[in-house]
Parts: sequence; C-alpha cells; structure tokens
Amino acid sequence: MGVKYFYNFCAAAVDKDDLSGDILSAVRKSYFDDFGKIRDKITLDSDGESVLYEYDIEKDKPMKWVVKDLSGAVLQKAETAENGRYHVDFYRGNDLYKRLLFSKLHTLLKAEYFDDKGAVSCYIEPRKVNSEIRLLYSDASLAQPVILSEAPEASDIRVGHELRERFTDYTVVASTSEGTVLYLTDAQLERYLSLKEELENEFSFEDEESFIGDDAPLYQRINVKDFNVKRNLSSALDISEAKEFDYDISADEPSDEVSAVEAGEAETAEITDTAETVEAAEDAPAQTEEEPEEKESFAVEPDKRIMADGAVYSYFGELDESGNRSGYGRTVTEIGRVAYEGEYANDKRSGKGAYFYRDGSLCYSGEWSENVRHGIGVGVSARDGSMHAGRFVNNKPEGNGVRIGADGVVKFVCKELDDGTTVLMNYQPDDTVIISRYDSSGKKTGEKTISLTDF
Repeated sequence: MGVKYFYNFCAAAVDKDDLSGDILSAVRKSYFDDFGKIRDKITLDSDGESVLYEYDIEKDKPMKWVVKDLSGAVLQKAETAENGRYHVDFYRGNDLYKRLLFSKLHTLLKAEYFDDKGAVSCYIEPRKVNSEIRLLYSDASLAQPVILSEAPEASDIRVGHELRERFTDYTVVASTSEGTVLYLTDAQLERYLSLKEELENEFSFEDEESFIGDDAPLYQRINVKDFNVKRNLSSALDISEAKEFDYDISADEPSDEVSAVEAGEAETAEITDTAETVEAAEDAPAQTEEEPEEKESFAVEPDKRIMADGAVYSYFGELDESGNRSGYGRTVTEIGRVAYEGEYANDKRSGKGAYFYRDGSLCYSGEWSENVRHGIGVGVSARDGSMHAGRFVNNKPEGNGVRIGADGVVKFVCKELDDGTTVLMNYQPDDTVIISRYDSSGKKTGEKTISLTDF
C-alpha cells in the first residue's frame, strides 16, 4: 500500500529517539484517520518528570502544539509561518535543536536539525522519485544529499521481528501511516536485504523440519515460534515502561491494546529544489468527502487511560486502591477493538482472559500469570492460522496439547503419561501416524508408524 502520511522523523546520526512513544505522531495519526478536530490537554510522566501537552489540530488551520515541563519551560512549540504553513520547534534547554515544517494541510514537509551555533546540520525531506515516495537526506558528514529507500517489510512476521531486533544500521526512522519505517542508504539497504534473506531461509528451514526426527528435547521440537505473542503481533506490545496519564483526556485517540506493564505507529519527479516540493504538497486536492463532525469524548468514560507506542489505550474495569487494574476488565484500542479482556492482578494479565491481534482476531484465550500465557489455553498462529490447544508454560506450548491446522486437520497430539514419559502422535498426509515416545528428559526412546486405514 505504501506510506501515505509522515508523522515525524528522527535522524539516527543526531537523534536516538525511536519514536516508539511519540505523542505528536499519535495525535497526527488520529487526525489523519478521519480529519476530525482534536483538542486536548494531558500530562505524562517521562523519564521521571511530568510533562504537559496541549494541542489543537483541525482542517485548514495551523496546528497548536505546546509541550512544557512542570517549571513552565517550553520543550516543544508550534509556530505559524507564511502561506498557512507552520513548524514545530524542539528545544534542549534554551537551544533549538530540531524543527518540523508542515503545510497548511498538515502534511510533513521537512525536518531540520541545528548545531550549537544555530545552523542547519542535518535535514530530511520527502521526495517523489519514479512514482515512489523516498527521503532526501543530508548531514555534515555527506558531500551531497542522498536519497534513502524504505526498508521493505518482511512477509513472515517472525522474520520482521528478528529484523527489528537485529538491524540497527539505519539512517532515518519515520513514524508513518504504515507504522514505524526505517529509511536506508543503498549500502544499508544491501545489508538489510542480505539479513532479511538469511532470516527467511532460516525460518523456512525451521518450517520444513518435522516435530520429530532427532534427539533434541521434545519441547524444542514443537514449533513454539508460531505461538509466541510478541513475534505474532504486527507491532510488539511490550510497554512495561509506559506511563499512565494522570490528567483527564477529553478526546479519543489510541491504537492497540496495552497497559503500564502489559504488553503490550512533497512531491517532485526528481531531486529539484525544496520550493517545488513544498508547493506540490500544498496543491494536493482537499478532501471531497463531507467533513466529519468534531470528535466527541468517550460515551462511557474509561476507568484508566494508558499511553504506549505513541497511542492511548482505554481500560474499562476494576481497579485496586493504587489505581492498578485488578479484577475483571477490558483494554480497548483507539478504534474500539478489544485488545485484552479478562482478569488482571496488580496491573498485569493474571487469571483467565483473551488476547487479540491488531486486526481483532484471537491470539490466545486461556490462563495467564503476570502477563505471560501460563496454564491451559488455546493459541492461534498469525502465520498460518493453525491452533494449539493445551498447556502453556512461560508463554510456550509445553506438554499435553493438540495442534490443528487452519483447514481443521489434526497435525499432532502430545500426551504426558503417568510414568513421566511423553507420547507424540504426529499425523501424516498419507493417513499414517508416527508415534514417538520420550523419557522425562525429552530424549526419544522409541518410535513406530501405524496406518489409520488398517483399523
């Protein structure tokens, strides 16, 4: 589908922010979702300090945006410019170090970084090159600006997770309508694609392996990666460092499940000058659909709101004396989808509950212990739609269980016997069953094949 809107940029050479909890991105995303007016005032704890955010964004008006600490010092502020444009300035102490320039349509046109003398030391600018939106980038180390390419998304969720974990050599990270996207130089892209291919081959090999076949412990043979919460999510929902809002919010503006401890988003045909790029962006056609009414506050006020990954999540349910989720409750995404519903204890998923993917489909339903799947439950693989019903230990299927494909065909059944041994019955496409027995350490002690058609 491709990136339609940019919300924020960070240049890795001068800014280590990964945009994972960027409120500016969250506000802009909420506006572009339906072009409705958003106005709010919130406080948020950041690095042990309380920060006040005030903003107002609506169609055909420059955005109002100011961020202050408790002493009143300005950390970020929007300033109007000519022709309806505006820019958001970022400060460290009294020094301006970053500026984002926006068009009158709220499109992000350019990011600039400043050195200690106030001169531009780095800039990032969207450009359309051969019908593809890319980024023009320059910093003090470059003789001339370079064009950056978007890092392609991996089709396999497991590969995507590993890429995010292991690939850190990027030039720009952008918060966009398609989520957080890395932008790379040609040399970085070559290394990225090489790692991506390596990981795809690695996981392809894993998929081809049988659940049986060597003397590795049994728990290592059951392909637990298919049922790993973080690997299966299109965005990891580990927000243990997120902070709760302590100021009442009146506008609706989130993205996916989570909690303070729970689990867990210009145009020229070639590189010409900036003016042409700005004008092209501002000449884009306005919305032809009927403008939606201003956003209203929640019909039912949530019992708690949490900020994470640049989004606000709403919780409806029981709280303990400390304001932690304890008892039964529901955490809801910005578009009203349930992300988790069930039992909590001390702000963590504990007890029985159901957890859902971003698209609203079921990820896991069953027993939890301190935010991990632990007990009896059913997991659904995001990769192939197969299900695993049985016992989970520390987020992984282990022991008694059955794996069923998305087509309803039984893949295998695992049964623990009273003597401490385990039997694995692996069902084959030719209607035979390979039955393997394992001792208490997981070592295979025997195997035989039977035909179901012989009965």
